[in-house]
Amino acid sequence: MLRLGLVGAGFIGEVHSHVLHHVAARWSDRVTLAAVAEPDPARRDRFARQFGWQATFADGADLIARADVDAVFLCTPTHLHHAHLLAAAARGLDVFCEKPLAMSLAESRAMLAAADAAGIRTQIGLVLRFSAVYGVMRELMRAPDIGPVRAALFRNDQCFPIRGLHDTTWRADRARTAGGVLIEHSVHDLDLLVWLFGPLARLRARAHNHAGHDGVEDHVAVDFEFTSGLRAQLLTLWHDMAARTSHRRLEIFCQRAFVASDHDMLGDVTVQRGDGVAETLAADEVLRRFEASLGRSDHTFRDGYGIPYALQDVAFVEALLDGRQPAPGLAEGVEAQRLAEAVYEAVRTGDEIDVRTFGVSA
Repeated sequence: MLRLGLVGAGFIGEVHSHVLHHVAARWSDRVTLAAVAEPDPARRDRFARQFGWQATFADGADLIARADVDAVFLCTPTHLHHAHLLAAAARGLDVFCEKPLAMSLAESRAMLAAADAAGIRTQIGLVLRFSAVYGVMRELMRAPDIGPVRAALFRNDQCFPIRGLHDTTWRADRARTAGGVLIEHSVHDLDLLVWLFGPLARLRARAHNHAGHDGVEDHVAVDFEFTSGLRAQLLTLWHDMAARTSHRRLEIFCQRAFVASDHDMLGDVTVQRGDGVAETLAADEVLRRFEASLGRSDHTFRDGYGIPYALQDVAFVEALLDGRQPAPGLAEGVEAQRLAEAVYEAVRTGDEIDVRTFGVSA
């Protein structure tokens, strides 16, 4: 029996709780939701009633120290990740940690070192790697007849998450957040771009703080050059339109193909090859192709294949049950943090940053 704990009953903690509730219901002989920690008593009690968390704690450190659990999901504000992971590692608990991994690159490296020394199994919440849309786009780029990737344009916009759907007011507090829109939101995009296109060589960047929260940027534009020679641009911003919750558009130009989508989980993908006209892969076709690419023999959770959060949590639980190291692990989280710090350095100095050497010896 795998006994799970959850630290943090906020927005993302609720997303994980929905998924894990279904996992525990379908694998009732293998998985149990053992404990939840949350300082707000009303939220703590609601999570216990709604999702079936068996024990409740007011403090995450207390849960990690005393709860009858084998693994914990860390879903707290960023400034708490470091201490909670080190405590979990000291007790030998496996850890799923939400992104970004830490408040700094140095802190993230200390977390990885502690996890490795303790021999615990870890996963970082870089959820876009589990997206049906991006998985299919990645496969389409590998077709031998379309030539190399030449350029990519990536736009990501979201209502500043101190209100609206996310309502995470701590994201405006630099003492609790690692930064602004880049590290707290587009760390996903940095990881995805490397996952899609390979290692980075150089970058330039600029940033703005329109909302005026000290140390929390809400507009970043980055120009990337990959080691392959590919050039890509990322524009990411937080605005003040609560009805426009979170939108991504990715356009990829190959020598003889164009691939694009306005969806980051499940939706249509546009493809144009050679001299042909553009065609649309509808969401159901995208899902069919994605399922085929997974190569799974057990389809117990097929209804979650189009929901990246579901697929990532199932992957973590399965890895623990099978005795495997989950993926992506903390090393990928450290690398995403390093890329984010390289962008911040480019913003600070106005210089082009050589990503291949930035922070490597730190």
